[in-house]
Amino acid sequence: MKTSRAVIFLLAFAVGTAFGQDVQTKGMIGGTVTDATGAAVPGATVTVSGQTGVRTETTNENGVFRIDNLTPGTYSAKVESPGFKTAVANNITVNVGRESTLNLKLEPGELSATVDVTATAGGVDQQTTSTGQNLNDQLFQNIPVQRGVSSLFYLSPGAADSINGGKDNPSIAGGSALDNLYVADGVNITNSAFGGVGTFSRSYGALGTGINTSFIKEVQVKTGGFEPQYGQSEGGIVNIITQSGGNAYHGAIYGYARPKSFEATRLQPDDLRVNKQGKLLHEENYDVGADVGGYVPGRLRTTCFSSDRLIPQSDEKLFRAHRRTHKISLRVMET
Repeated sequence: MKTSRAVIFLLAFAVGTAFGQDVQTKGMIGGTVTDATGAAVPGATVTVSGQTGVRTETTNENGVFRIDNLTPGTYSAKVESPGFKTAVANNITVNVGRESTLNLKLEPGELSATVDVTATAGGVDQQTTSTGQNLNDQLFQNIPVQRGVSSLFYLSPGAADSINGGKDNPSIAGGSALDNLYVADGVNITNSAFGGVGTFSRSYGALGTGINTSFIKEVQVKTGGFEPQYGQSEGGIVNIITQSGGNAYHGAIYGYARPKSFEATRLQPDDLRVNKQGKLLHEENYDVGADVGGYVPGRLRTTCFSSDRLIPQSDEKLFRAHRRTHKISLRVMET
């Protein structure tokens, strides 16, 4: 009897721990469907489609629907009900850990007739108690930011330079740089040795990460009111969602260059030093890459995404080799 109780206790503890470690990596769409008079339309079929597939749900007796476990991205919704025209809403943005509210009104008419609805998914998300900001790729692809994932953290209100914690570890909501929790696709990537993200060196301090923005779909920065599944944090929560494949192939090719000819003449501290340490004449940066996403043909229809950066190595005169890496900083020194 005691053994059975012990087994039951251990199983309950294990299940509770598993649920406690669950981290949100998906979003959802919810709302109500009404007619022209504002009355609820029960039994309406709501179909949501995006790059990862199609999901269908039926409104309840109050005209309410909710479709969860959606990969962050852009979706379209179609609502069908006998005696009403089909309503279609496009460009619905789904963010991680958030519910996009979509309220639609149906017009009387034939089901075969289609009405394009200009519906804005917004409003107050009543499914979460947290405060923070969702930053998706539509934002940071259209504004000037550095190409490292840590540059996105500072776009959120409440995130500031932590000075001694390194640029990859901001101070969130006034907390210490080493009090944050970093999660990528549901996996805790916080460095347990020093409490930040990325690599830490005793000699050089926080070295950061090599994750570039082309591999990022969305970054969610939580500043307070965290849900129970988040822990180990007295500062903020940084939830990183990477890109994924879809039902169609897509890709991009990009390149960046910062040759030495773009630099002005540098001021040299050695001109005033007694003990010379060497002169930094210039820096060069070159970066080209390609992103490819889609699916693997077969019955399982597995999606995939790859992002590679090809970095030309160079000295002052010529390109010599190629290698894959995350970052390059070319320096020519004069001693």
